[in-house]
Amino acid sequence: MTEDKCPQLLDYFVVAGLDPAGPWTSLEEDGRASSGSSAGVAGRGAESVTDLAVIARGFGEEVPEGFTCIEKTLGGHSAELSAGLINNPHLYLCYRRGRDKPPILDLGVLYEGKEPLKQGWYVMETTPYSRSASLSHRVFLTYRRAADTQGLHTLGVTDIGLLLPSRGEAAPHTFCRVDKNLSTSMWAPALFLCYKRAVAKANALVYKPSLLSRYPEEDSDSFPLPDSVPVFCLPMGATVESWPLNTKYQLPVFSTFVLTSASGDKVYGGAIQFYESFQQELLSEQQRVRLGLLSVVDRRPVGSRSLQVKKSICVLSHWPFFSVFQKFLTFIYRYSVSGAQVLPLEKHISSFMHNVPFPSPQRPRILVQLSSYDNLLLCQPVSSPLPLSGASFLKLLQNLGPENACTLLLAVLTEHKLLLHSLRPDVLTSVSEALVSPQMSFPLRWICPYIPLCPLQMADVLLAPMPFIVGVHSSYFDLYDPPADVVCVDLDTNTVFQSEDKKLLSWRSLPRKPGKTSTAWSSAPEAKLANRTLEKDPGQEEATLEFLLTDYDQIYRNQKQLELEIQEAFLRFMSCLLRGYRSFLLPITQAPSDTTTDCTSLFNLQGFLKSRERTQQKFYGQLTRTQMFTQFIEECSFVSDRHTCLEFFDECVQKVDVEKPEEVRLMDVDESHGGEHTVFIMPPEVPQEADGSDCPALYSYETFPRLRPELFEPPQDQRRLPAKGSAPSSPAPRRTKQEIKVAQRRAQECSALPDMWSRCLLGHCYGLWFLYLPTLVRADTLKVRTLHAAYGVLQRMEARRVVLPDEVCYRILMQLCGQFGQPVLAVRVLLEMKKAGITPNAITYGYYNKAVLESTWPSCSQGGRVRWTRLRNVLLAVAQFRRPLKR
Repeated sequence: MTEDKCPQLLDYFVVAGLDPAGPWTSLEEDGRASSGSSAGVAGRGAESVTDLAVIARGFGEEVPEGFTCIEKTLGGHSAELSAGLINNPHLYLCYRRGRDKPPILDLGVLYEGKEPLKQGWYVMETTPYSRSASLSHRVFLTYRRAADTQGLHTLGVTDIGLLLPSRGEAAPHTFCRVDKNLSTSMWAPALFLCYKRAVAKANALVYKPSLLSRYPEEDSDSFPLPDSVPVFCLPMGATVESWPLNTKYQLPVFSTFVLTSASGDKVYGGAIQFYESFQQELLSEQQRVRLGLLSVVDRRPVGSRSLQVKKSICVLSHWPFFSVFQKFLTFIYRYSVSGAQVLPLEKHISSFMHNVPFPSPQRPRILVQLSSYDNLLLCQPVSSPLPLSGASFLKLLQNLGPENACTLLLAVLTEHKLLLHSLRPDVLTSVSEALVSPQMSFPLRWICPYIPLCPLQMADVLLAPMPFIVGVHSSYFDLYDPPADVVCVDLDTNTVFQSEDKKLLSWRSLPRKPGKTSTAWSSAPEAKLANRTLEKDPGQEEATLEFLLTDYDQIYRNQKQLELEIQEAFLRFMSCLLRGYRSFLLPITQAPSDTTTDCTSLFNLQGFLKSRERTQQKFYGQLTRTQMFTQFIEECSFVSDRHTCLEFFDECVQKVDVEKPEEVRLMDVDESHGGEHTVFIMPPEVPQEADGSDCPALYSYETFPRLRPELFEPPQDQRRLPAKGSAPSSPAPRRTKQEIKVAQRRAQECSALPDMWSRCLLGHCYGLWFLYLPTLVRADTLKVRTLHAAYGVLQRMEARRVVLPDEVCYRILMQLCGQFGQPVLAVRVLLEMKKAGITPNAITYGYYNKAVLESTWPSCSQGGRVRWTRLRNVLLAVAQFRRPLKR
């Protein structure tokens, strides 16, 4: 997206699912395309646990019919719950799976008398034979069951296990462990309960999703629609499922994903997955038998089941407004199932895409009225030197906690292979974005493969011989064991699983005292952020007009403040971690060679490592060998599109170079745009008949329709004009925000002393002269002479001790040296700059290296003129020796 165009909120609207016209590509259970018949593969997820029981075998109680008794722990030892008790009743846990009841959602342990029972939980007080089910001194098992109104695909308990930590047993990956000892007797080892939660699938056939509809139909020149979008809309495949007729209605599920365009830009997607009815006539006899629609023996129809298919609607954008995407897609879905309508669905889609402007300082809030009852509010993103991302640091801490979050930061900084998984797709994207976001490891950037929501048919990327960050659905572990060198992170159970063959990562390996300051990471308000009660996400609220204009601002401001505090903690740590790095940059001072642009030639690695504490040498050695660090040094050494961010980081490094860096604020929210001006966008106008009466409702949809191009509203001519007062294309003569702040602060300091104030004013005069220098050089025929004259002006400025407002004077002269091929003069300008005690910032340093690297250096070979001059000097010297000395 170019800077001279108004940003567009949405790029595409997509409908993905199973095309009734075919062809259908069957997927195996692991999500891979099958080369066999098109009958599809029936999903066989384990049924949820619906009943629990504790039996006392010491009193002759038997396992109830249909129940399974847990007799062994995960390691094969006895799973007796009451071991070590006097008059041991020999209690054992039993469970039953099924679909006749709502599933059990969670398991727990209650110490009666020491803690209250949570609301919605039930206690197993007796056995099926009416005896006490107390495990040990009033210790009872508890459970929480799903409500009757919840649908078929409820997340419930599918597996239960018991473990003895003293025997080296641990909860398997993806299992939740209840951290309460079941055996409180001093004569028995500690026994713990663990369980797995998953979605119990119905009878289903899984197929590769395809693109059903899209808008606009033509690809954008800057961002063509990727062919893989349907796979990301339905990462678990397009499923055809048969349900019992009394199944509760399934609510739509919102998910997010991130794509990377050919130019390297991130594209954010928001999708809603839902079910709709499907025609049995489109299925073969074999497929209907697999789905339980026909009896196996006589092929008679089974009338007690319905047929459903999963479909998805999705929007793609260059901006991570996930809450806006969710509300808009939810409105579109509700509109399609709300009976007959006057306006077609296409009218609302095109109206939102064409008529909703992007928030700007002039219009910071856009209130979109989708219908008489549906509204959404779009706010301008917070102005920050760091790029915008779809990260949610609140979800990062909520799902992982401070210690595990720090462990993942260590894994990112040392470029490990990370596999994140969850049963919640939207959480996967938010946490994955936080790990690779500029705010977490800034100024380092993750440049290795990154797929926040990876479809199972693309899971082969986990075998890549390079670092990666990949997010998958937790059902991946039902089918595969991950590679041994991959760090697995379960966002649902807050566990980090690492191979025993390699040394485990720990957040304690992070430097606690970077440089000479106190611990930077301990200054992060981790406990406060982890324990603070968070308001409900305003994007999840019903968007009433009163709520949008009152409560939204307060909730939005509170959440942004929390996000800012977390980002500032990461930024403070990284600033202390890399403090003093700029003094180890090696400028190019000679004619470039083949190794000039190598990292070892641009940065003094050994000097940087020696400046760190001896106990942290291993960590810094791993950090400096990563691709991220190499790219960071290259961006610092040459002109890049990140010069503003790098200069901001240099300012942060200077701020933390104090005795107590934890007391310094590094990020300030720019609320200059936070005005009260709100733009109202009305819904599409409802047409009327010639006599003024309402038009009949002609548009009704049994299923989500294929989009009809003729019903879309044509786009209006949107002005795409350059911004007013746009700066020159080159950033060399511009003063960055950091330079403006420094100049203002310096001017305030000088204003108190008349002598210093006069020098400050003189420095501004010199700055104005150098701003005019490019025009002067272009107009002069002797350009090189003019450049040398400008260098003389710099020397006179130093002799007069002029207080310069910024580095623009040096930067402009360095840029002109590069344009007119004067690398030697650029080196002299850099030496003059260092002589004045000025360390070049990221922009100036980049233009210097560009000038000396791309310019043609004077030839080192000795020409004839030089040789004749040397011969002349030798002859003159010899002649002087032959002359007698004067007495």
